[in-house]
Amino acid sequence: MEGQGKLVRIKGIIIPADWDAEGNVTRATISAFNEEEYFVDEDKKGKEILGLMQQEVEVLGTVREEAGTNVITVEEFQQSKR
Repeated sequence: MEGQGKLVRIKGIIIPADWDAEGNVTRATISAFNEEEYFVDEDKKGKEILGLMQQEVEVLGTVREEAGTNVITVEEFQQSKR
């Protein structure tokens, strides 16, 4: 699936994946309930989702494989309601 993408809807928890020198989170991963992890693409929506760290979300996006990891380009997201 390298380079290709397929549209998926996943539910999971936003967790930090990378930090800057000051300790601010710069990239997120979605730890999905199917036990998969998805690195969030670092585009506009990807930066918006950083505000939901440690929150449960539902994400619609395109998943592709890069260097053996899943990367999702977020099209839309919402915080899950419990």
